[in-house]
Amino acid sequence: MAAAFTALFAKLAAIVAWFGSLFVAIFKAGWDMLSDLVCWGFDGLLGIAVTAMNAVDLSGLNGAFGAWSQLPPELLNVMGLMGLGAASAIVVAALGIRLLLQLIPFTRLGS
Repeated sequence: MAAAFTALFAKLAAIVAWFGSLFVAIFKAGWDMLSDLVCWGFDGLLGIAVTAMNAVDLSGLNGAFGAWSQLPPELLNVMGLMGLGAASAIVVAALGIRLLLQLIPFTRLGS
């Protein structure tokens, strides 16, 4: 009689262990699906950003960059020694950041 109860309890323990492993497998699969869904959404947003950046027409800037080649080499050398290229890059980056911050609502406190 005791052997029958032991066998019954062993079967019940095996069934509970199987349901436990099933629950863990379902949770892992759901977690993978959720993480893939988040990555898919982020990839979609980045795809929209790439499309928007490709739609921007920057052909007008080519003329501005071509004007640097018309300057005398001595002037370009002095401008390089003064660090005008790095300074102008910093100023342009600051203006770009300010423009981007102006596009975000509730960040217009300082300007």
